[in-house]
Amino acid sequence: MATEKQIAANRANAKRSTGPKTAAGKLKSSGNAYRHGLSGPVPSAPETLTMFHSIARELTGEQVTEDRLNLVADFALAHLELLRINAIRTEQFAKVDPNGSGDLNRQELNRLAALDRYERYALTKRRRASRALQSEG
Repeated sequence: MATEKQIAANRANAKRSTGPKTAAGKLKSSGNAYRHGLSGPVPSAPETLTMFHSIARELTGEQVTEDRLNLVADFALAHLELLRINAIRTEQFAKVDPNGSGDLNRQELNRLAALDRYERYALTKRRRASRALQSEG
């Protein structure tokens, strides 16, 4: 059983650990985890939609059923995600200067390594959709 002193210490800790109170503080903390936007959905920009439709048209061929369209959509979205990851990786590689002062920016290298997780996930989604398309086909 907790003593009165422990309870008071816990309450004092809780008051300091509840996050930002002001609108400015909430706005600042809401962007803490944002680095590249890969954890969210694929943005629906016009060029993204154009690429999505071109991939879907390539894969649908003559046999177009609702199930096939869903599989094609899964494949196309995973492929677009891989394209986004490659673009971000290229952008981040440009920031790393191996010929500079001799110190590679460790933070930038860690960010490059973190992209692998997103890439593996997108590759798995694309591979599963591809297998499902082949087995249906």
